[in-house]
Formats: sequence, structure tokens, C-alpha cells
Amino acid sequence: MSRTPAFGKAASGEPASGRSAGAGDEGDDMEHRPTWALRAPLRPHEPAASSPVPPSVSSAVTAPAEEPGTDTRLPEAPPEPVAAPGPLPRRRSLFMALLLAFAVALYWLPSLGITEADLDTMGGLGLISVLPAPTLVGAALLVVVFASLLWTERPHKALLLATLIATVVCLHALPAVLEDEPRFATAWQHLGFMEYIDRTGSAVPDLDARWSWPGFFAAATFVAKACGVSDMTEVIRWWPLAMQLLYLAPMMLLVRSMRAAWRAKWAGLWIFALSGWVGQDYFSPQGFTYLLYLVFVAVLLVWFRAPHVLWAKRRPGELEVEPADRRQRAVLLVVLIALFAATVPAHQLTPFVMLGVLAALVLVGRSELRGLPILFAVFVAVWVGFLAEPYWSGHFDELFGGIGGVGGNVSSSVSGRIEGGSSTHQLVLYARVALAGGVMALACWGWWRRREHKYTERSLLVLTFVPFLGFGMQSYGGEMALRVFMFALPGAALLAGLALFPRAGITAKERDRDRVSLAPIAALMAGLVLMGGFLVARWGNEPFERTRSGEVAAMEYVYEHDDPTVRLLWMSDDTVNNVTPAMPWGTRDMEKVQYVPTLAPADPVLVSSLVKALKDAGPNSYLMINKGQTVYLQMDVGYSSTWDSRLITNLDNRQELKKVLTNDDATLYTLRKQPNGAVEKAAPGPIGPQVTWTPWSVIGALAAIALVLLLAAREVVRVAVEPSVRQLRWLQSSFWFSLPLLAVLLASLIQRFLTMA
Repeated sequence: MSRTPAFGKAASGEPASGRSAGAGDEGDDMEHRPTWALRAPLRPHEPAASSPVPPSVSSAVTAPAEEPGTDTRLPEAPPEPVAAPGPLPRRRSLFMALLLAFAVALYWLPSLGITEADLDTMGGLGLISVLPAPTLVGAALLVVVFASLLWTERPHKALLLATLIATVVCLHALPAVLEDEPRFATAWQHLGFMEYIDRTGSAVPDLDARWSWPGFFAAATFVAKACGVSDMTEVIRWWPLAMQLLYLAPMMLLVRSMRAAWRAKWAGLWIFALSGWVGQDYFSPQGFTYLLYLVFVAVLLVWFRAPHVLWAKRRPGELEVEPADRRQRAVLLVVLIALFAATVPAHQLTPFVMLGVLAALVLVGRSELRGLPILFAVFVAVWVGFLAEPYWSGHFDELFGGIGGVGGNVSSSVSGRIEGGSSTHQLVLYARVALAGGVMALACWGWWRRREHKYTERSLLVLTFVPFLGFGMQSYGGEMALRVFMFALPGAALLAGLALFPRAGITAKERDRDRVSLAPIAALMAGLVLMGGFLVARWGNEPFERTRSGEVAAMEYVYEHDDPTVRLLWMSDDTVNNVTPAMPWGTRDMEKVQYVPTLAPADPVLVSSLVKALKDAGPNSYLMINKGQTVYLQMDVGYSSTWDSRLITNLDNRQELKKVLTNDDATLYTLRKQPNGAVEKAAPGPIGPQVTWTPWSVIGALAAIALVLLLAAREVVRVAVEPSVRQLRWLQSSFWFSLPLLAVLLASLIQRFLTMA
């Protein structure tokens, strides 16, 4: 479909010609035109555009009414079309492909010789301390290959994509290949949620706060049963790598909304991959809902941006709305609503970030879905206020007490996580802070450089900085800083790519300046820093986040002796705040096994407190000393390197104790003479959801149902139907009618919080 030249483009000094044959992404002028550029008459089989110009005026150029601050002067004669650069020479392509293969081989072949005994020698820097030097050289070569591809005259998409995927696989598959057991204790615990749902068919909010958001576990259990998967250990082994690869798909869709050169887009994707060290991609609701979040913002920015009519002195950093008819946009709107609705019952934090990003895009004029934030706010309010009642009714201060305490939330999740521990391991924590700060600084520089080149970036600023509002909510168990950076990373990475290549790359002059500039060298240096920083920041905690075979065997012994219940005591330095053990816990029988954090004596001679804790725990209780937890105490808290061996020696000397299991990774003790009394029976509590119904609650629930139906129908009709005068009146009246329903819902929620907290 051809288009006539647009005044806004020519006035900006950019060619308005169509795309030349064989042109690369950066020469695609068609996608850089304002939406008011006139179109040629459509053929009968072509779909109508969103705002077509009548054929009668297709040969005339009629500018819209002048807006304040807009340059509508007639342009000079348009420049001649720029010839597209030729294809990448075959020899160069072959050389880069061979270099990529050599880098991957150099990375993997030496590392495959690492054994479990080698992993036991990891130091304070984690996995990087045992990686062979050729593996590190291979990682550096991956950076060299990608940076070299940014120096070519045109994009070689196949090699760029292959290098990007190879980088993700090399960075995230290391533990899955090298370690005997799937890593990370909480991933094992999440298998216990699935096991309970599979065994009982229900959720029990009294057992764990996460049962108030059971959507991910229920869906995972259903999929596993439908696929006939009975052993999920291999799934949790490869889940992080699968998630990281899936994250690339919506990110590649997201860059379609950018008015930028191909180098900036690929550099942004690359920085995103090199900065994915936060570690929330394990088998968890957060890792899955983060994928939904990326798809959500990609669809939102590609197909639902507010259309621009004229360019002012600055050009928008986003392209115009993708061509799609109203039926397609209605389907995409339903997809957006479904993505958000699936996230609400699956995770506590992600829906708030999605809602904040959508509301901010509407406020800054970068989204046309102006009624959707209200609908999504109703979704969140109904779930938290009604279906998550067992959580906030018992943890009201924990849920709302941190609101407004920005300083405390920042300090607890940044500086509070660096205190204590070995000086070598502290470098891992400082590396995380430095990497996050470096990416954010590069993103701010990208915004400034785009501003110098007369581009206005709003959407990426929203994606980058709206997640920082999370610091005003709560500390999230000391993890808010990690979650904020993770949600800010998509926008920050793309802005960082624009810091290296801020031009749009439309004209031949811009393309040549990018190719001969020092930007690819800057990208190479940044990539080397991010690659090395990733290996330290992501795998620096591997000495205690790694799962050992002996620990799995010890937990199997506990499960075999958990009838009717069992109490497992484990070593903790803080029994109030540090309540997550570094061991494969909670994999099954979660209502039968009670995990009791017990204060680990700094002096391993003083074991009387541990004996007393076993007696106080009652019959059928065990004390576990496992390698992962003791390494954590040594590296992150500062216990001596011989603490565990001396502790086991002193426990062996106590006549009251009996060793029931021992191996290289774990030791289990129990009392020789069990305390008097019967072992408690399992009491998981009532099945959820647990909603306390009052007259106000019933009225509020009915108002919520009416609100959801009304607001959803209103938004779908507004997107799917070309509004007539009558329909416009209906849309306006439906909005005013929704306000009383919204007031009733808010009053109901306030009454519930005040009376049930």
C-alpha cells in the first residue's frame, strides 16, 4: 500500500520516500511517517486503515489544522531516495559464524569437565571462581562477536539472533549442566505447592501466605497432569533458561515500537540479556508473571499507542500505531485483559506494576486505553480485598505498614543486604549494586542523548521509572530493590541501547555516522563489563544456593518419617527475619512437616541450646546440619570456615542425641529418648478462599461484578466499533454510571479493612 510524502517527515530533514528494495530496518521510512500522511486509494481486497483519507483527496496534500508549537511550513524539495546498502559479504558472514561457533565451543568444552568436587571448592565469588580460563575467554568472545555485528553496514539478523540466543544459553544454562541436582531451595518448595494441590485438590491459606495467590501453582499442576509429567525436578532444572529465552520474544516485539536505528534496537536487546542476573526466573510465580508483564507492555505499546497527528519541534520516540482493523484491536484488547486477569491471582507484586505502567502511559498521552486502568484497579482491589483476606487479616501491618517508608524500604533491600559476611562475598553484593546503577545511569544518558537529537522518549521512561514507586509500598522481605530493577530493566536496557546509538538511522548520513563512530567500541566495552558482572552477580551466591544430592537424601528421610507430623530444626542466624533455609525443603507433605528456624551458636562448642530446642520441639523432631546452610552462615554472616565440622563433633559427643543419617552434605540428629506426649496430627486449616461475608461485603461484591462487566464492555465497544453519536452518548453515560458503583466498592473495602484487620 503506497503513501504520499508527509510534511512532518520532510520538515524534519528526513526522507519521505518509500523503502528501497533490499533496504535494512534502519532504511524503512514507511514505518517512520506520521499517521496523517495521506494514503493512496485502497484496493478492494485491502483492509481499511484506522483513519483512511477519502479517495477524492488522495492526490491533494491537505495539512491538518495548525497546533501550537508545530512547524507546518512547506518543505523544500524532498531528497532523493537513499540506495539500500548491499548484503553482508559472504566471507564476513562466514567468518562471524565460525567465530561464534568457536566462542561457544571455547565456553562449554572446558567447563564440562567441572565435577561436584570442583564445585565444593567455590570461593566467595561463587561459580566464576572455578570456571576454567578458556570458558571466560569464550564468554568474552561472545561479546566481541555481537559488538562486531553492530559495526556492519546493515543488520545481519540471523547472526545477531544466533549470538543473542547463544549468550543467553551460555549464561543461564551453566548450573543446569554442571550440577547434579536442580538449584535453589525455593524452587523445590514450590513443587510442594503443586504436590499438595495434586493430592488434595485445594489450597490452604493458613499454611503459607502464597496460598492467597495460588493461580500459578494451580495452572502448573493442571499442565503437568495434562502432559503426564510426574517428576518435576528436570522441569525446575531447565525452567530458568526456558524463561530467559521466552523473555526475548516480547522484547523483540517491544522494540518494534521504537523510532530508532537497528543498532540501537539490537543493542538494547543485548543489554537486556546481559543484565538478567536478578535471579527471579526460577520456577516461581514471579518468573512466570514477569513473562506476562513483558507481553503486556509489548502489546500495549505496539498496538495501543495514542496516534500522533503532527510533529512539533521534537519527534516522538515511538512509531505510529501498527495498522490493524478494529476487530483485530478488539481481540488484542481481550488479550490484554486476559494477561492482567491471569496475573492478579498468581502474584502479589506484578499486577501493581502492570497497573502503574498502564496508568502512567495514559497520563502522558502514550496510550489510548483511558478506561482500562479503572477496570484493572477493580481487579486488584477485589482480589486483595476479598480473596486474599486470610493474608492481610493476619498480616495487616506487614502488607500496609511499609507504605510511604521509602527510605526504610530502600535501606533494607540495598544496604541491609550487604552487612556482615566475608569480605570476598561482599564483592558479589557490591557488584549487583554497581551493575544496576550502571544500567540505570546508561539509561538516563540514553534519554539525554535522544533529547539532544530532538526525540522525545516517554514510553521507555514510563517503563523504566514507574517500578521505582514500589519503594513506596513495602520492603517486600528485603527484595524490593531487586524487583524494582527487574521490572525497570526492559525500559532501561532499550534506553541504554539508545545511549550508544541515539539517531533514528533513517538517512544515509546517519547510518554512516553510526558505522564509523566509536559507539560499537563503547558497546564492546559495556558488553565486557556486563558479561563479567553477570557471572559474579548471578552466580556469586551459588555456594549456598546450589542443591546437593546428600541434602535431597536427608529430606527424603524426613518425608518418610513425617506421619502424622514432624518438626525439622535448621540453623539460622536470625529466627525472625531469616526463615528460608538453604536446602531442598517443602517438596511434599507441606502440612505434615514444620520447619523450625533455630539459632545457630556462633561458638560451635555451645550446643546445649540446640539440645534444648530439640526437647522443646516435642516428639518426632529432627535437627539438620546441612552444607548449603552452613556455607550461607560462613559467607553471608561470617561464621568460621570450620564451624560446621566442629559443631558436628560437639553434637556427636552429646549423649542425649542420636545420629540417624549422615553423608557428605547433611547430618540428621534426633533425641535418644523421645519426650512424653503424642505427636500432633496435621492441621492444615480450612480450605480457601476464605471470605468473611457481611452485608457490606455482599453489596461490594455485587458492585464489583457490575463494574467489571460494565467497564470491560465499555472498553471493548470503544475499541471495536466506530462510534456514532448515540454510541458516544452511551459510552459517556456508562462512565458516569460506573462512578457510584466504584464508590460502593471502595466503601465496602474500607469497611472490611477496618473491621477485619
